[in-house]
Parts: sequence; structure tokens; C-alpha cells
Amino acid sequence: MPSPEPKEKIQRILTELAATLEREWPQGEVHINEIEDLAQRASDQLRREVTQEILGEQSRRRAGNQVACSCGGRAVYRGDYSLPYVTGHGRMPVHRAYFYCAQCKQGHCPLDRVWGLGPANTTPTVQALVAAFAVEVAYTRSMGLLERAGVPFHLGTKSIELIAQGVGREVQQNPPRLSTRAERSLAVAVDGTIMPTRDGGKEVRCGVIYEPDWDAGRTPAAERGLRKEYFATTASRDQLIQSVCAQVERRRPTPETVVAALGDGAPWIWRGYAKYLPQRLEILDFYHVVTHLKAAADAWYGEGTEKGKLWIAAMKGALKGGGPDMLLRSLRAWRPTTAAGKRVRTRELGYFRKNRQRMNYHAYLEQGLAIGSGSVEGACKQVVGGRFKRAGMRWNVATAEPLLHLRAAVLSQPGLDLRQYVTAPMLA
Repeated sequence: MPSPEPKEKIQRILTELAATLEREWPQGEVHINEIEDLAQRASDQLRREVTQEILGEQSRRRAGNQVACSCGGRAVYRGDYSLPYVTGHGRMPVHRAYFYCAQCKQGHCPLDRVWGLGPANTTPTVQALVAAFAVEVAYTRSMGLLERAGVPFHLGTKSIELIAQGVGREVQQNPPRLSTRAERSLAVAVDGTIMPTRDGGKEVRCGVIYEPDWDAGRTPAAERGLRKEYFATTASRDQLIQSVCAQVERRRPTPETVVAALGDGAPWIWRGYAKYLPQRLEILDFYHVVTHLKAAADAWYGEGTEKGKLWIAAMKGALKGGGPDMLLRSLRAWRPTTAAGKRVRTRELGYFRKNRQRMNYHAYLEQGLAIGSGSVEGACKQVVGGRFKRAGMRWNVATAEPLLHLRAAVLSQPGLDLRQYVTAPMLA
């Protein structure tokens, strides 16, 4: 018997929805909470019934009585089997065609793979939503927050982890990158931070590419205008810098466009830039310069003293106004009397001498280039600190890696549709 025409189904759904609204429509004065609750119930009912109806229509379709099996044989149709799919509108039974292969003695429902069914029978929409929450909070907290957001399903912690790991692995294999050229000068910065693991700690290498804008306000829209891209991996430093620099070249508008290559002074960073970013202007990140100025001031004048603060302010002004010469003269003139002071003088003077050619901040500012405001420090905190370094957390490197890539991708593109990274079923 043929199924009713779409018009009949639509009319039935609308009739049922109208009956619900007529039954629950308030007759007197109500609080706004009750209004919103009614609207939510009506919306949930409509979405659930539309999803259920079309799911039923589509799942009953099949091309024939045989399909190719992964073993190379042919699987034969054995009937329709029901499975509760976890959709964005609740759990729904779906009758799908089941095929059995006599050659390998395995059976499967092709529709599950075609639709990207995942752990705990979740649809791609559910997997994308769960993964987006899992990159923000611990797996154990994700479901609670999802339920507070009103999702009509429940998943266990292990299923949430499996979903996040699966989506993360796909992102790791095919990371989303901005494909359009930069609209302004480019800045790039890389650094490392320690992630707590069950074996102690592991360095996570982070990178960020952005388009500096000195007039940008501190608003979400202004932040989006900087077009930041984040990178994070436990792989080698060389691999991180190679990936970051390759993307810089893809975004560089012209071969002549200046790229500000920022670093904290670590030799591996400058070596990496030299290897993978030939056309660059190396700049010692001013954020790190200030931390080194404070270390010297605390040893010279005493921690937190007014004289120390005045010296730091004077050196910052001199650096931005004329370069590193005044700072180097001042440090050379310092004659510490203690062994600790002498060690600090040697260390800090050596640091600034090695990076002297990267501290012409007055020239960089005149060109409108970034001199660093802790962008890569922000990347380390955003990508790693905000999710991987919370109280009590201890990670396995193998399971942290996919989530690092997923978090970097979501932070780079908050509107990224993660459903495109749901590929094959991982039924659990």
C-alpha cells in the first residue's frame, strides 16, 4: 500500500501541533517562563515528528536485494531491522535494510554507514554537537551542560569521548584552513607549553597566525576580523613550524607582503622560521621582553619596588622609541654585588644581546607590524590551558592529540560545521 502523499503527512503533523497549542495556550496572565516553555515544547514536537516521518520514508528505500561486501563478496537482503537512532530531536527507532554475506559470514546495514552513524547510534548532527561541547569542558561534564541546553537525549561519558576522538582524528587528517588571502600584513608566532600526562608532562607546540589591526576593538566582531588560526600538536617542533609556515605562505597576499615572525627568543623558533619561512621579519615578542625586564628589575632594585617599576617603564619606552641600545647600556652599567644578581645580569644581558637585531620596535611600529602582545601565549592558554590543564587532569598523549587539533579548529573557526568530519560508523 503506497504511503500517504507529503501533503497529507504535513497536514497531520500540523493538526497535531495545533491541537497541542490549543490545549496548552494560556487563558490568563502567565510568566514569560511559561511562554518560552510552551514555545519550546511546540518546537520540539514539530521537529521530532518531521524528523521521524522523513526518517521512516528514507530508511525504507533500497536499491535491490544485494550489495557489495567489504570482503569482496555479495551481501544479500535478509529483512528490515530496527535500531534506535540518537538524533538531535531525541531517540527514534529506524527500520533499515539488513544484508548478510555468506562469504565472510558478516552482516551490516548500509544505511548506517551512508548516514554516518557513530558511537551509541548517534547521527552526525549529534556527534558534531557533542564534539563541540567536549572541546570546551571535561567529558564527564559535557552531558550535564548539554542537558541544561535542552537536548532531548542522554549519552554516557565513554560515548562522548569516542565521539570527540573520532571527530578529532578526522580534523587532524584534514584540518580546516582559511583559504582566502590576508587583507593586511600577517603575523605568526609559535611557542610551547607543558600538558600534564600520566607520565608526568608533555610539551604541546602551539602556533597562531593573524592579521594585526591596531584599531580593532575588544569585541567578538573585532576579534573575528583578526582572522586568527590556531595550531596545536604534541608532534615535533619542526612539524609544528612547518605546518604553520606553510599556511602563512598560503595566506600571504603577495611575495612582497611583510610577515612578522614573532618568537620568545628560543633558538628552535628562529631556526624553524629560517628553514620554512624565508621571507620574514623576525621580531622578539614584546610580551616576553617585558617578563625579562621584570626579572632584571627585581634582581637589581628588589621585587615590586617603585624604582624597579620606573626602570621597566623607562626601558619599555626606550625600546619602542629607539631600539635596544639604551637597554643594553643600562644592563652593562649594572654592577650586582650578589652571586644571584650576577647570574641574572649575565642571563638577561645575554638574552637581549642575542636578540638585538629583533628588537627595533620603533621601526616595526612605524610599519604597522605586530610586535607581540602575548598572542602565542594566548594561543597556549586558549588551546591547551583552557581544556587540557584543568585541576586533576592527566592525559594520554595518543588521546589528547586528536582533541588538540579539534580544539584548535573550533577556536579558529567558531562556526565550523563539524558534521563534515563524521565519516564512518563506530557503533558502541
